[in-house]
Amino acid sequence: SSRHSAETVYVTVDRHQLGDTRSYIYKSTDLGASWDLIIDGIPQDVFSYVHVVREDPHRPGLLYAGTENGVYYSLSNGERWQSLQGNLPRAPVHWLEIQPHFNDLVVATYGRGFWILDDVTPLQTVAQTDVQSTPTLFAPRPAYRFHFKESPQSARDDPASGTNPDYGASLHFSIPEGVSGPVTLTVLDGEGEAIRTLYRNANADPGLQRVQWDLRYPASRTPRLRVAPKGRPDVGVDPESGFRRLGEGGRVRPLAPPGEYVVRLEVAGEVLEQPLRVLRDPNSGGSVEGATSQFEAQIELREMANRTVDLIDDLEWSRKGLLDAMSRLRESDGDEGTAALIRDVQGLESAMADLENLLFDLQLSGGLSRQDTLRWPRRLYAKIASLAGYISGTDFRPTDQSMAVLDLYSGLLSDYEGTMDTLRRVRLAEINQRLAAAGITPIS
Repeated sequence: SSRHSAETVYVTVDRHQLGDTRSYIYKSTDLGASWDLIIDGIPQDVFSYVHVVREDPHRPGLLYAGTENGVYYSLSNGERWQSLQGNLPRAPVHWLEIQPHFNDLVVATYGRGFWILDDVTPLQTVAQTDVQSTPTLFAPRPAYRFHFKESPQSARDDPASGTNPDYGASLHFSIPEGVSGPVTLTVLDGEGEAIRTLYRNANADPGLQRVQWDLRYPASRTPRLRVAPKGRPDVGVDPESGFRRLGEGGRVRPLAPPGEYVVRLEVAGEVLEQPLRVLRDPNSGGSVEGATSQFEAQIELREMANRTVDLIDDLEWSRKGLLDAMSRLRESDGDEGTAALIRDVQGLESAMADLENLLFDLQLSGGLSRQDTLRWPRRLYAKIASLAGYISGTDFRPTDQSMAVLDLYSGLLSDYEGTMDTLRRVRLAEINQRLAAAGITPIS
């Protein structure tokens, strides 16, 4: 019976054991006094017989049907059906349910287990929106800031285990045929500040699009190394990029706290917006305030990580320039002044290497040796990422001890930046003057 009309009833009839494999879905709008056959759009073959029909609990006129080899949906109360197969195997569909809390379509198949179509909000909206003539940004369902905790007793690689949906907020928009121009999809915070642009296309692609936001803010950057590891002159840079990777320490990726956000779609000169709510994990013992405090610490650590990366890049570029300058000086026909300049250039490069060694161990080979991260100690860059990991994964505020360590790292980073500033303004400036006098390009 219908949830939207007291006199509407739907029924399916299965006659395949009598040799009749046609589809039979009937609708009555007068409590069964009369019936209409509603099967237009369902291909009629040996697998056409219908096991179940369901009405959407939120949108009148939206129906789902499970047949012997697939799922169909109708936006017109059964007047016309369309396939909703996607990656669902062509298996008998014996039962359908709309999960009320997450608004998912749950499908039970014969011998193939359960399948879930995550978030049917777009179908519900299409039933009441003219998406054929105007760009549409669908109202997103609330997104949960889940914390996954795997049980110690969980069997790894269990072939019977299911697959979780993509983490975060599922965002949907539709572009009609004939619309041209760039399309961008951006998430903004409650203050209207852009967080991330999730989708950008120079030319609009028509049709329904789904984009997933993993609830993460932009991650911290990674260093670009230009000098070989200490004691490993055989390790060079990538010939295409001109640098090598560090291979230690992760990126700081702040997780958005619970709260109100905005999704913005810009297409063909038009701006569409929809509100998005991010909810706290209902199984968490923390609080919104604790999660917000944690997020603020993560943002601070991300900025510290980026400052550390900037300092490493600066040191690497300067050291590479100093090493190249030494090579050119040694190849020249120099006098005692040239020898003194070589010693001073070498001394400055050594001082910068000592400073850089406080940020990461210069003996790291960038992952070429699997024992590197066990053999050499972790320095500031990796420690910042580690601290970000230690205070994440819950909805509790960071501990006082964690914040004390954060302040310690912040102080060290400021000291290292001050040391580099002095080396640059005093010693590097003086070296550059002498290099220019010797006819060698100064270090940038």
